[in-house]
Order: sequence, then C-alpha cells, then structure tokens
Amino acid sequence: MRLIDRYICRQVFSHALLGLGIFSFVFFVPQLVRLMDLVVRHSSSWSTLGILFLCTLPGILSFTLPMGVLVGVLIALGRMSADSELIAMSALGLGRRRLLVPIGILAAGATLITFCMTLWLGPLSVRTFRVLEDHLRTGQASFQVAPRVFDERFPRFVLYVNDIDSTATRWKGVFLAGTDAKDVSRLTLAEEAIVIADRNEGKLELHLRNGSTHEFSLHEPGNYSLSAFAERDLPVEARGLDAGPASEPSVPGRTLRTLLRERGAGARDASVEIQRRLSFPFACVSFALVAVPLGARPRRGGRAAGFLITLLLITGYYLMFTVGAGLARQGTLPVWAGIWSANALMAALGVLLLPRLERMPGSSRWNAAIASIAGWRVWKIFLREDLNSNTAGTRAGSTFTPNSSTEAWSPAESGRAPRFGPFSKRRGRGGIPQLLDIYLLRSFLYYFFLLTVGFILLFEVFTFFELLDDIAQHRTRLLEVLSYFIYLASYLFYQLAPLAALVAVLVTVGIMTKNNELVAFKAGGISLYRISVPLLMAGLMLGGALVVLDDTYLPYANQRQDALRNQIKGRPAQTYYQPRRQWIFGEHSKVYNYEFFDPDQQLFGNLNVFELDAATFEIKRRIYAARAHWDGQQSVWILESGWLRDFDHGQVSHYQPFLAYALKELNEPPSYFNREVRQSYQMTWWELKQYIGDLQQAGFDVARLSVQLQKKLSFPLIAPIIILLAIPFSILVGTRGAVGGLATGVGIAVVYWAASALTEAMGSVGQLPPLLAGWAPDTIFGFLGLYFFLKMPT
Repeated sequence: MRLIDRYICRQVFSHALLGLGIFSFVFFVPQLVRLMDLVVRHSSSWSTLGILFLCTLPGILSFTLPMGVLVGVLIALGRMSADSELIAMSALGLGRRRLLVPIGILAAGATLITFCMTLWLGPLSVRTFRVLEDHLRTGQASFQVAPRVFDERFPRFVLYVNDIDSTATRWKGVFLAGTDAKDVSRLTLAEEAIVIADRNEGKLELHLRNGSTHEFSLHEPGNYSLSAFAERDLPVEARGLDAGPASEPSVPGRTLRTLLRERGAGARDASVEIQRRLSFPFACVSFALVAVPLGARPRRGGRAAGFLITLLLITGYYLMFTVGAGLARQGTLPVWAGIWSANALMAALGVLLLPRLERMPGSSRWNAAIASIAGWRVWKIFLREDLNSNTAGTRAGSTFTPNSSTEAWSPAESGRAPRFGPFSKRRGRGGIPQLLDIYLLRSFLYYFFLLTVGFILLFEVFTFFELLDDIAQHRTRLLEVLSYFIYLASYLFYQLAPLAALVAVLVTVGIMTKNNELVAFKAGGISLYRISVPLLMAGLMLGGALVVLDDTYLPYANQRQDALRNQIKGRPAQTYYQPRRQWIFGEHSKVYNYEFFDPDQQLFGNLNVFELDAATFEIKRRIYAARAHWDGQQSVWILESGWLRDFDHGQVSHYQPFLAYALKELNEPPSYFNREVRQSYQMTWWELKQYIGDLQQAGFDVARLSVQLQKKLSFPLIAPIIILLAIPFSILVGTRGAVGGLATGVGIAVVYWAASALTEAMGSVGQLPPLLAGWAPDTIFGFLGLYFFLKMPT
C-alpha cells in the first residue's frame, strides 16, 4: 500500500510541479521588465538584487500553488486512467477512493505552503520590495536623469543636461530653470557639474563650474539680473524622481495584526484582505476534491483533456471568487460569505462527484457529460483521429521495412496493414513527405491552439480579478468590459504566441520521439532536416503574421483597450495631444518655454526663447513675448509685448523692448509644438519611426522608443528562431514525451524572456545601442538554434 501511495504521490507531484512552473512563469513575465529596469539603472550588491527577485515570488505562488495541485491531479490521474493503471488497481481490490489518501496528503502540504505565502511571506515580500526599491532609487537618483531631456520631476526645478558620463557623476551642459514662483524667472546654466547623491537626505548636490544665473520679473521686464560664477554648489531635491518616501504600506503589505486592528473606513477592506489570506490556501483542498473524480475518469486524451478541464475549473473558480469579493466590498454580502463562496461551491461539487467515483464506467450519460466538459469531442473532430493512439506501427511488435521507392512502407510480417497516423489512409498524389507535413502541422497546430487559448485565458482571468473592484465601483457596463477583454486578447496573442509555438513544437516532436516515430522516418530515408521543414515554415508564417498584426490591427486595438481600461479605472479619457508641454528644444540650439499654447488658434502665451552656444552652453540671446501668433504667409512667429536681450561673456550687450516683432530665426511651425504623445505599442513601425525623429529633434529622450522600434521586428521573428532551437531539444527530451517538452519549453522561455528584458532595459538607459538591444536575444538564440540543429543525429 505504501508503494502505491508513493507512486501516486510521485506522479501527481511531478505534474503539479510542472504546472506550477508554467503558471508561475506566465505571471512572472510582466514583472521581468520592471525588475530588469531596477537591475540596470541602480548599482547594488548581488544579494540585494536577489532579494528583489525573490520578493516577487510569494505573491505569484499564492495564486499558482492551487493551480498546480489541480493540474497535477488531473493530468496524473488522466494518464494513469488512459494507461489502464487505475483498472489494475481496481483488479487488486483497491477502490478508487483510495486515491484520496496520497492526494489528500499532497493537498494538505500545498495548503500549508500557501498559508505561509499568504499570511507571512506575501506581506513581508511586498514591504521588503518597496523599501529596497525606494532605497535604490533615492540612492542612485543621478542614474535616472537622462541626457537631452527636459526633466520636470524635480520639485521647483526643470532640468536639462546635454551629456552624462557612464558613471552619472559628471554632467556637461546643465540647464536648470526655477519654477518656485510665477512672477519670477530664475535660470542657472553651467558648462559642467559634479553630481553627488545624498542617500539619507534624498538630494543631489551639484557642484557647478563656469556658469551664470539669470533672474527677471514678469511685472518689471526692464529689470534683469545676471551673475556669472566660476564654481557654485547647488542642492536639488531628488525625491520627485521616485514614488516618494515610503509611507504606510498598502493593504497587501500589512501584517495580519495590523489588519485586525483596523477601524473606520478601511475596516471592510481590511476584513476582505484577512478572509482572502485565509481562504486562498484552502483552494488546494477544494481543487483536489474536484480533480480526483474528474481525473480518474476513463477517457481518451490524457494530458490534453486534463489541461482543458484545468483551464475551465480555474476560470470558474476565480470568476466566482472575484464576484464574491466584489459583493463583499460593496456590503451586499457578508465578508466571509463573499470570500469563501468560491471554495464552498468548488468543494461541494467535489463532494457531489465522489460517490460516482466507483460506478463511473457504467454511466453513459456521465461519460457524455465529462467528454463535453473536457471538450474532447471538439478536439476529436479537429484531429479526425487520436494522434497518440495511431502509432501502433512504431511500437514493439510492429516493425516496418522499406519496400521500394513507390511503396514507402510494407509490414515485415504478413497480416493487415499497420495504422501509422495519417499513413493508414491512401497516400494520394503527394506521397509520404506531403502526408508527413500534414501530420506534423496538424499536431503542432492542435497544441499551439490549445496552449495559446490557455495562456490568454489565464491572463484575462487574472486581469479580471484585478479590475473587478473598479468595474463595480464605477459601474462599468458589461459590453464595455467584454470589449476591453476582446481587444486585450489580440495583444496577449501577440505576446504569448512565440511561447505557445515553442512548447507546441517541444510537445509534438517529443511525443514522436517517445513513440519511436522519428526512428521509423529515418529508417525510411527521411532525414530530421526534412521532417523539420513544416515546423520551420509554420514558425516563419507565424512570425510574418505577428509582424502584419503589429503593423495593422494591433495599434488600433491597443488604443481601444487603453481607453476602455481608463474608463474602467474611472480615469479621464486619454489625451494623445499635449500642447501644454512647456519645454521643447527647437532647431539650431534654441529652447522654447511657454505657459500656454493653443494649436487651433496657433497662439502662444508668455513665450520665452533661449538661443544657446552649443560649445560653451551659454545663453547668446533671450526673447520674451506676452503673446505670439503664427503668420502662415511669412512662416514666422509675430511676437507681441516683449523684449530681446543679447549676451556677451556674461554681460547684457543689447536690450530691445518691442510691441510687435518678427524674427526670421523663429520658424518652427505650430505643428512642431503640437506633438502626439502615444506609446510605442499604439503605433505602427513607420509611425513610431517618424515619432522618434520628431521627438529627437525637439530634445526628448528617445532611447526607450528606439529600442521598441527594433523590437517591433525582432520580437515576431523569435518565433522561427525559437522553433529552430526547440527541435533538437525536443529530440533530447523525447523519452519523457509531453511532460519533458513542457518542462524544457519553460526553461528556454525563462532564459529568453530574461535576456530580452535585460537587453531592453540596458538599451533604454543608453548602455547598449538600440539595434544591439533589440536584436541581441534573437542573434544569440539564432546561433544556438543553428548550432544544435546542425548537430542533430540525422
């Protein structure tokens, strides 16, 4: 009995661990960019960076541990049922309810681990991550200043730096405008500055050299103060660069004792959080109760059907949980009833199914219901035949020998012709290679579709869980919520399709290797390179489809989903045009500053124009106008009620007030100042390229956008590259079939997405050229894939 228990535990544990890894990785991918950005921008010890990575795991594991238990039980019992192992146990006199003992032990262990995550490690990790993040950002504030960018995050200052060295301690060409008073303009310029970050005070100490300070009042334009200096120290408040000093931790970061003492307006939210931390661990038990009778069903499909049932149960559970939590926060239901309703309903379903566990084989209606839940009839129609059961020709006792060039296979023994997948039917005109292509593509597309739908569904359920409170609070209509998730699905497909293709190839070729089908193909004179052709072509087609999608429909879909998300969140509609941007770098070293700009009337209010010396970064001329309007015929700005001052070696050399004045050098049109502010994923490749050129000319930081421009082509092309790498790895792990393919796929995906996030972050801060940052992961994985592909024993 103990041997059987250990065997069942090993089977469930291995599949549960694999499912836990897949689900955790899917939820961890969005955190990679944020973590890699911290790693690149802030210098710290390896131990601190390791703690930051570990702090992201408890929150993810509290969600994915119950999912791992569910998928482990369903797939393990489904595989044992398909291989008739459960029938053998019944023949030995062991009832199927005996399965509850080892599975119950595993579920209890997962419940205890989840308790540790929700009650202790989860809140601790949230607090630790926030403290370390604030500490890094405050201590390395100088690293967050980008060159040739007007940075308005500093309190009372606008900073522009022409160039920054690699250590971020020496700035060249400093432009610092004071914004502490509306009627007084203070401007400090310096040829260079030595920067010292004060971690404790949250300040930057600037040691300025060879500069000048300009002051004047808008009410007294004739009075102008100018003072030059050789050296000067200037402290600058740096807390505006981050989210601010750490205050009271958020609700997920509070300890259980703090939540129990909560009174007043936040008492209900605290009570919801307490019940959530207590109820999540028991989801492991509820899922185990449901998974045992469903997984032990004698059905065809094994792991695929188990994966489908897992997705349906996870979706139903978290949907019930989020609805109950929303009703509890609104006061419609008691807190305990709203939070525990999902566990109670899932456990009740499991208890209802347990009595049928022993008599399942005799219930035809029950078989039909389970087949419908698993969706197996749909997949059977799609496949037209079971891919895993039609490989009898490659198993022991059914060998094949080549006959001739016209007859590809003939049985070595007399008797009926063996069934070998699609080759059991008439070959048709195309012969074996064409049928082989259909066979591989059919299996690949099946797993690709299954994994893509599963990953998208998981992400959307998780997103719905996050947005449910906002949906209820702002009373968002159901149609708008559905529209948001429809548009979100296209973005998720673009992001997750390469991962699904990777795992689909690993599973497809891994199963063929395990069933010795590749050996049979090679014995018939078909090399592995020829077998790989349809998969590589599918990868190229997928990459091309992603490029087309990103350049046609996806930008529109991303704009719509952002607008709908703002509506769900209760934010105002997004304004893509920001004509009130107050600092813009013009042509020929000119800087424009204004308080008001009307793009419709082509009118400026309180306009300042600074003409700088590109070599010394000194002001050569300063122009002020209370109003300025555009003359389209002469293509110049007409300045009204202002003055002009020329400077020479730190002194005013010329002063001229005017009522109306036209300067030919001020020839930037109104469209130059009316720039559309959009994210990279909301634009096509050509739109983003033009947008980068416009921003770069105006003096804005375009490093991140330049990397995203390269990623628009490099990311879709990872699909054929990663398939090229997956083919030899799937042969290496082929003895483990689908399980080995899934595990290898997760490992490769972790390495690729981590490398991609790291190079993207390095390119965004200027440590790598945009071309190298965007294409480095594809290049590295392409060389590795080509090397292992050519080393295959074909």
